[in-house]
Amino acid sequence: MRFPIVIRPARTGLYAFALAIAYVAGAYLGGPLLTIWYAMLALPLLSMTQAIITTAALRYHQEFSNDHPAKGEAVGYTLSITNECPVPSARITASFHMGRVEYGTSTSLLQLRAHETSTIEHTVRCPYRGVYTVGLSRLTVWDIFGWIGFGLPVFSRTFYVYPRILHLPHAFAGFGTEHAVAQALTAGVEPDVTLYRGLRRYRPDDDVRHISWRKLALLGEPVVREYDTAAEPAVTICLDTRAVVSRERTLDVEDGAIEMVVALAKHYADREVPVTMAIGLDVVRIAGGDANAFARFHSSTIMIFFRSRVSPAIVYETHRHDGRFSDGTVIFVTDRLDAEVIDLVETSDGRSLQAAAIINTVGLNDGERRRAAAIQRSLRDSAGTIVTVESADELVQELAQTHGAHA
Repeated sequence: MRFPIVIRPARTGLYAFALAIAYVAGAYLGGPLLTIWYAMLALPLLSMTQAIITTAALRYHQEFSNDHPAKGEAVGYTLSITNECPVPSARITASFHMGRVEYGTSTSLLQLRAHETSTIEHTVRCPYRGVYTVGLSRLTVWDIFGWIGFGLPVFSRTFYVYPRILHLPHAFAGFGTEHAVAQALTAGVEPDVTLYRGLRRYRPDDDVRHISWRKLALLGEPVVREYDTAAEPAVTICLDTRAVVSRERTLDVEDGAIEMVVALAKHYADREVPVTMAIGLDVVRIAGGDANAFARFHSSTIMIFFRSRVSPAIVYETHRHDGRFSDGTVIFVTDRLDAEVIDLVETSDGRSLQAAAIINTVGLNDGERRRAAAIQRSLRDSAGTIVTVESADELVQELAQTHGAHA
């Protein structure tokens, strides 16, 4: 907690030195010089008294327009300060938190007449995920000479801005040739018709072969039969958390990658497919259909830092050999042309390994983008898939277009 009294030593020391000189001169010479010394002694006391009275009579109120800002939204902030003292205030400084730590603080200077109210407004935008602090960091009332300031108790609000949850129209089925479509990321998720589970309402992406026509005739709406799988389905998602190469677009690259991972995890979890995620060196698991586990993962994404030095392909292979990751489907999300990742995608056979890579091209230069596009074209006839996009929104559009083309 900050000490409520602020003293400016240079100004105070200079005045104290002048006061000592005046005292010595008055003591030896007397008369008007001694009167000046008494006046110099009284002025700081009067100044501090006025500052103390103003501090005691100062009132403020803070308003926030948004209690739970989402990414891309803004928080409107209003501060109203009223001087209820019958005398004007001296200088008042108000310092504000303006969002993320790197945004720093903003300071406003004001002076209020007796019973005057002043209003200060700010708009704090939240373009990225993270922790945003908005509100007063310090409110100080200074004496007339600006030597001593008295701080008031203040507060600010902290907002946690999470990445958006985008809904994918389809997963990776539809990329590449029909062979790739047939081998799309469905390893281990084919239902076993001998393991009947129950009925539920029909969804647009359900297989029409599983519609219960008898129930349709009785209920007047389509329902489908659900089956368990003979083997536990699993999808592995590996996020590349190495430091972003493009410093100018660091936050865009990081947030885009995380939103892609969140969208993929949501897509598979909603379809009751267990998801294992390698976030750097950390492993997160979400059981199929576990909405609470997904919510916990989504909340934790504001604390994901891009500081790793290891390729996600190496992380995946290490855990795969240790038995922590099963063979089958793996999706890499990266912001670079990683040779290890590309090699895994190129060696996919659609049976023991089905690998895909989403390359976030925001931070790539023109030459790297052309190379990424060339690699993507070269894999059209293979089981592996590479997708190049600049944002999570573009990924949604790409999936919708490709799925529609192969529907």
